[in-house]
Amino acid sequence: MHFFPISAPTVALSISEEGLCLVEIKKHWRKRSLRHIARRPLSPGVLTLSSAKLNIANPNEFLTQLKALVKPYRRPLSIALSLPDICARTSIFDFASFPTKKPEQTALVNWRFQQDLKLDTSHSRLAFGLYVPTSVRDSLSPGTKEHVSVLGTAIRHEIIEQYENMCLEADLIPASVGMSGLDIFDLYRPNIQDMLTAENPSQASTPPVVMFLFISHWGFTFLAFQEGSPRFIRTKALTIKKEAQLFQDSSLDLESEKHRGTIEQLTTGSGDLVSHAPQESATGKTPYPSYTAMKVEKEILATLQYYFEMFPISATASSQVNLFMTTDLTYGQHLMPPIDHIQQSLKASGGHEPLIRVTSLSHTSHFHLINPHLAVNNQEEAALPGFASLMVA
Repeated sequence: MHFFPISAPTVALSISEEGLCLVEIKKHWRKRSLRHIARRPLSPGVLTLSSAKLNIANPNEFLTQLKALVKPYRRPLSIALSLPDICARTSIFDFASFPTKKPEQTALVNWRFQQDLKLDTSHSRLAFGLYVPTSVRDSLSPGTKEHVSVLGTAIRHEIIEQYENMCLEADLIPASVGMSGLDIFDLYRPNIQDMLTAENPSQASTPPVVMFLFISHWGFTFLAFQEGSPRFIRTKALTIKKEAQLFQDSSLDLESEKHRGTIEQLTTGSGDLVSHAPQESATGKTPYPSYTAMKVEKEILATLQYYFEMFPISATASSQVNLFMTTDLTYGQHLMPPIDHIQQSLKASGGHEPLIRVTSLSHTSHFHLINPHLAVNNQEEAALPGFASLMVA
């Protein structure tokens, strides 16, 4: 007899306008490894990502592809559902004081969403996390909630319930629902902390500024922390496609797949692998059109410039600022602006010009593949959102 029939999921479903991606992990005693990736395409127009209206325009095709995707599994099946960040509204709210009881906290965050974003949260599902700056954290008495920053996300009921209902019709039980970029940041946070600790132990607990960038098919999310608290977030919707968008129906078993390519790896001081994708594809060309790369670069530079104008760093502060980036796109690192473009953009904005160091975070170090250089048709990057949702759920 099982009193808890819904077990912790080992399978995740992530969504894009081009298709659906199913990720399965294998649990070991001390770690979890990426076991299986399966993908199914969606026709153009079946799905339109939005935070304001229903996303699934053609439920019949969506459900048909979803059922085909999960056909090999026994059902009902508990899953983690990963949605693109642009399906929700995310913001940062600062409070001089904050209640300790959860219902009062929820009511206050709801009120700030209504006041700051003009969002009617009575029709939304809300999630949020609390952060206290390190400079005041030690001075607070136990149980006190002062100088709190709240990172909150609100998604409309009709949007999230449409996805959940599709899952239920396919005999899938969404045990958790997460936003891909935020889940991926939570996945990498310990790695970022380890890197900072290895580099400068005295400042590891209170780095002046830490920035995180996640680039995906729907655009990007940029998140900046100061003194351990979120200060700025931007989620930008951009359509990012390759020259020839190939989204083949494939089911990739990573435990039995042979070696199909390599990713150059460098080891950081903490022992984590940092992935540096080749600057050119096998044909000698980047996989993204020049206008797409220019558009993404322009928006990233504008985001950095705006952030440092709104939250300037004094000249007495550390001259080096860390920007950690990752992507679920094949060769997505091509879309990152060159460091000289970043510095020129910041210099043009005036004021103190911080020195930016960009670190590309490896997904393979998290996947715990038997062969760390394994690249399966250059598609394993697409597993990152689903994998992160399983690890942080």
